[in-house]
Amino acid sequence: MSFYQWQKAAAALFFPQRHCLNCGALAVDRPLCVACEQGRSSLRHCPLCASFIAATETERYLCPDCRHHHPSFTAAAAALPYEGRLREILIAFKYQQRTGFRRPLAALLLEVLAERYAGIAFNAIVPVPLHPARLRQRGYNQAELLSQLIAKETGLPHHPEWLQRSEDTPPLAELGRGERLKTLRSVFTAVPEVAGQQLLLIDDIFTTGATAESCSRALLQQGASGVYVLAVAAGYALP
Repeated sequence: MSFYQWQKAAAALFFPQRHCLNCGALAVDRPLCVACEQGRSSLRHCPLCASFIAATETERYLCPDCRHHHPSFTAAAAALPYEGRLREILIAFKYQQRTGFRRPLAALLLEVLAERYAGIAFNAIVPVPLHPARLRQRGYNQAELLSQLIAKETGLPHHPEWLQRSEDTPPLAELGRGERLKTLRSVFTAVPEVAGQQLLLIDDIFTTGATAESCSRALLQQGASGVYVLAVAAGYALP
């Protein structure tokens, strides 16, 4: 059995559910129905980041953000566009205490991990952190709920303490990428233990990539050898 087949089998075994995350159709013991799984395989993404691009673009097409600024992370990957039913699920998961979604969402991440990062020797998994005040308010970090499950199924060490958020920033949803990068410039700090480590950084949503960029910079400044980002959903690159 190939690595990819093993990961799909593990996902079905440990993350049972009944409805497709993307469209709601019946999908027993798998995160997506057959049609959405087939559709996912045809999606195109920027070679440097997780942003989705038009199917008509060439394989070497870089999104506008990556053309103007090469990201600090080694690579980034996301399962599906941030839209429709999946967007509703992620909002409920993040803000409405619907933590039961963590298992099918983690199953979807396992599939992307096997597809996009097969053969990469990760040393540890690190989730994007919340500020302690936000964590107390929400009661959980949605990225850490996902990273815990990914670590359990892959056997990789899980180190949420390696990356910390020192400032509770205002909501970023209305800000563009440049404003987000400016706001997040010195928000994240990493511990010395990351030196020499090749890390898998887990988040729920990759929108402009500003959070992934800021986290990666903090980890690399402390000597991490590489940072690979894995998210459930990503936005479309703006033309």
